[in-house]
Amino acid sequence: MNAPDLLKLLRERDIEPLHAHLTDLQTQFEAAQINESDLLQAFRAFQTSDLTLGEGFQQWTEAHPGAYAPQAALAGWFLGRAWEARGQHTSVHVSDQGRRAMDHFLEQADGCARHAATLTANPLAAWNVVAGVANTRGCQLELTGVQAQQYPDWFTHALTDNPGSLHLRRVMLLNLRTEWGGSEEHMLTFVRQQQDAGLLGQTDMQRLWAEFHGHVSHHAMSFARDPDRAIERASLAADLHPPKAEQLFIALTNAASPGPARLAALRRFLLAAEQNRTVTFSGNFFWSLAKAGSWIQPELPLLRALMVRELNRGDTDSAMWIARLRRKHPTWNLPDPLPALRVARDQGHTEAAEEIVYATGALTPDIEPRGDILKAADLFSGDMSWYVYQDFTAYQQQFGLAERQRFKYLHRAADGGNNEARVELAQQLRAGAVELGGDGVLRPVNTAPLQSSLNYARYLLERAAAADHEPARRLLHETAAQEWNADRATRLAPTMDTSEPVRRNRWAWWWKVTLVLAGLRLVAALFGHH
Repeated sequence: MNAPDLLKLLRERDIEPLHAHLTDLQTQFEAAQINESDLLQAFRAFQTSDLTLGEGFQQWTEAHPGAYAPQAALAGWFLGRAWEARGQHTSVHVSDQGRRAMDHFLEQADGCARHAATLTANPLAAWNVVAGVANTRGCQLELTGVQAQQYPDWFTHALTDNPGSLHLRRVMLLNLRTEWGGSEEHMLTFVRQQQDAGLLGQTDMQRLWAEFHGHVSHHAMSFARDPDRAIERASLAADLHPPKAEQLFIALTNAASPGPARLAALRRFLLAAEQNRTVTFSGNFFWSLAKAGSWIQPELPLLRALMVRELNRGDTDSAMWIARLRRKHPTWNLPDPLPALRVARDQGHTEAAEEIVYATGALTPDIEPRGDILKAADLFSGDMSWYVYQDFTAYQQQFGLAERQRFKYLHRAADGGNNEARVELAQQLRAGAVELGGDGVLRPVNTAPLQSSLNYARYLLERAAAADHEPARRLLHETAAQEWNADRATRLAPTMDTSEPVRRNRWAWWWKVTLVLAGLRLVAALFGHH
């Protein structure tokens, strides 16, 4: 059974064949009858944010209490929900709501996976989830710890049971990346230790060195701003492992290299991806495609076919990127990602719901399909909640919303990271027009602002300013210190932003930040396959 088959059984609560299949896979793995990639690929299916799986997991764990398979799968689901809550933004742009949800689900994933690790002889899939939690939080090892081989328990315990595992070593190497708190010396020390230990075959060791050079290339390109070194290391990685030609294509694009060189690297990668079905496309790859010129035409047929493959296996991230790329290059005739995006939205995927709005042109002045916007807002999209708040009367009339929901969407927009909403809510708090209750509900009032309201208003402005929002930065600069003291503050005149919703082009913003998003995509790719 493939991933969609497994999820279909769980979604339909057809528990027994699902449980039997995964239990049989685990038994075969512990008997050395299948390899680690087969096992991890099956359990990786559950690392999704699909909210429709909740009842199935409840029934599965109740039907088989104390069994390994449902606990390991449930841990993966919590990890998938943590990644979706965080979103694909750089750290400073992760909303308060996103951080809270991510931390909550990471705790759930770690606890559940560690419990699962006690339920079978070789709980590799469970330790893989613990590793995913650790890597989401970043490297905690000093170089001296790496030199002394004082590695975390998820690596040492799992490696004891699986001494020849390439996967575990790739995940540990990922943890040691410079941009996550490690360093090139961390990584180099680790890879040399694995080579000296002699537990990997020549092909796997070559693959590990390719991973090392690929990580160095990414850091040189995205953080050290050294394009020549990025290309040099990416070339080494591609020579060692052909799918790493993706990083070479990215590095060449970043350096604005001539089209023929980029085309050659792209062709190397696409051919490698065609031959290896576990290869997926990274965010940086799509960023590089967006910058391609007419020279890409010879490779478009294969590129389209591989994108169809991505969509067919339910890759929501790829569906979102394909939608953005279709807007950037409409003449390329790329496959339609909307069916996959709608499935993801129905499963509770917030960013997919947002992308449907942008992909269908819902924010253009002449077309206003408010249903799609409201669906995204009700999945806690900060930006879509802001649109609902700004045009609340129209939504209220069309969907029968209660007046009190006006401020619910304002709070959701600010909490979801929309900077305009942060400023608007901050000013409403300073005006004494709203208060945030102890239950977390924003309510309209008409009174002098409380100290807690002023504290929250200042926090909102600081968060927006940290995300380079100039109006928030200006307000902070112009506001006297006494205005944050309830006993001395001048109450602002009550206002309400009912202006026409801002029509923003998020395409340009997206491609500016995509260069630093490859880490998240790499995490998601690692914890379960290839």
